[in-house]
Parts: sequence; C-alpha cells; structure tokens
Amino acid sequence: MDLAMFPPRGGDPRIVREDTDFLVVSKPAGMHTAPAAPGTRDPAFPDLASWVFERYPEIREIRGRNRGEGGLLHRLDRETSGLVLFARTEEAFRALTAAAAEGLFRKDYILRARPSRSGLPGSRPPRAAPEGVDPEAWVRFLDAAVDGTDDPVPGGPDSVESLRALLAADLDAGRRVFVAGRFRPFGPGAARVACAPPAGAADGDPGRARGAWGTEVYRTDIREARRSGPSLELRVSLARGFRHQVRSHLAWIGLPLDGDVLYGGAEGDRLALHAASLEFPRPGTGVRIRVAEIAPGRGME
Repeated sequence: MDLAMFPPRGGDPRIVREDTDFLVVSKPAGMHTAPAAPGTRDPAFPDLASWVFERYPEIREIRGRNRGEGGLLHRLDRETSGLVLFARTEEAFRALTAAAAEGLFRKDYILRARPSRSGLPGSRPPRAAPEGVDPEAWVRFLDAAVDGTDDPVPGGPDSVESLRALLAADLDAGRRVFVAGRFRPFGPGAARVACAPPAGAADGDPGRARGAWGTEVYRTDIREARRSGPSLELRVSLARGFRHQVRSHLAWIGLPLDGDVLYGGAEGDRLALHAASLEFPRPGTGVRIRVAEIAPGRGME
C-alpha cells in the first residue's frame, strides 16, 4: 500500500487495461464519470464516458443502465480518482452487471482521513465505531486525538497511533474490521447521505425520516492502516457500492477524509480518495481478473 501521493486534481484519463471484453480507465479527480443530461453538458468539463466513447465507439452503443452511459459499469464521485470499468460488448455488459449484483466484484480504495468527533449528521446514531474493534477504546482514542492528547493511556503511544494500533491488532490477527449500514439522502438538496445500522436504531425515527432509510445493507472493509502525521492512511474495500459510501462510512466512525468538506473533512488540494484496484470475474469463464495501480499515477501492478 503506497499512500504517499494522490495524483493532482485534473489532467487526462489513462487507459490502464484493454481487453476484448472490457476496458479499465484511470479517471482523474475533478472529472465526472458519466455524461450530463442532454442540454446541460459543459464542453469545458468533459466526462470520462464521453472521453472513452470517442476512442471506443462500440462502448457507446451498448444498452447500459442509463441513457447515454453505454458500457459504463460503475461510477466514481467527481472528486475521486482511480479505476473505472467499461464493458466492450453487450454480452460482457450483461455478465459483469450480474456479477456485480451478486457481490462478486471487489473494489479497493486508498484514502487519508483525520480524526474528528463530529460524526455524521442525520445518522442513527450520529457517531459509530468500526465493527471488530473495542468501541469504547475507539471513542476514547478518537476524542484524545481531536483534543491533541499525546498520552491517552499512561505510558502508551499517542492517540493517533493508538487508533492505528487498535485497527492493526485486529487486522493482524485475521479478524474483520468494517463499517456496515443502510443509507438515506440527507441535507439541503439531498447532497449528502446519512447512515444507520443494518437494523434497529433508525427504525424508530419519526415523521418523514422513518420511511427514508433504504433496506439494503452496504459494507466497507478496512484492510490496512498506517499513520501519516495527524492523519490515518487506510486501504478499504467493498463489493457493492452506494453513493458516497466510503466517504460517509469513514465520517460516521469519526474519520472524515482529507479534502472532503461536504462530510466534515479538512480542506485540501483534492479529495484524498483513490480507487486503486478492481477485481471481477471474466465474462464467459469466471476466472478472476485483478487490475491495480502500484500507486496513483505510477503504473500497473
């Protein structure tokens, strides 16, 4: 895991892997993934799908999920950089869409996040701890990191290092550490999402919010953790994705991403989130394919 550098915002997309059935492209931060609605497109800000269609016109002709998206199989937020998968044939699109629905994809992201006690507004509860770690220790170390307490445990490491060690202890022991829950739109214009546990705490919400929670449960697994000054650098993975999933899940456990002002993160040059690898079954054979960048903008694995 090399998290030292996120590629600068802007720049051009890059073809990472070309196959008869699929295409993997690295999207820069600041570029939309899918085309805007007809009549609203800004030629000064092209989208990734249109960039691909100019070079691979057969991908445009595929009957995709939404009008004008062709063989696009998933999206990244505009400010997230990294790998995006396109199908090159109708048969491949159907096979990959079915595999994604069955949870047979794996998407790995690298990110940098800084401790915060604000949690995630609109969520139930407003602040959570990752599953698999001691929740009381998590909250204690998190609050100490925000307060700048150097020694939350007498004789122990500082608070940010204590958070990293708490994650690493379970990961090194082979235990799963993850965030899971349901989502609902939240805030002005529903620009954000809020989180709730798989069942229970959100179900008693009164009024309009009561029926707003989705029934699907989405999960973000934490795979690796490193220290970077006042921040933690993490590698996370998911099999099925929801809008803003990684950003909201991390903010919910008190780790909003650097550069993610929408979810309470510190301002920065760009959102510190990069889609670093994709794993999926090859259409027709089911053989697992893994496409990964060694580090953002630094080539292939």
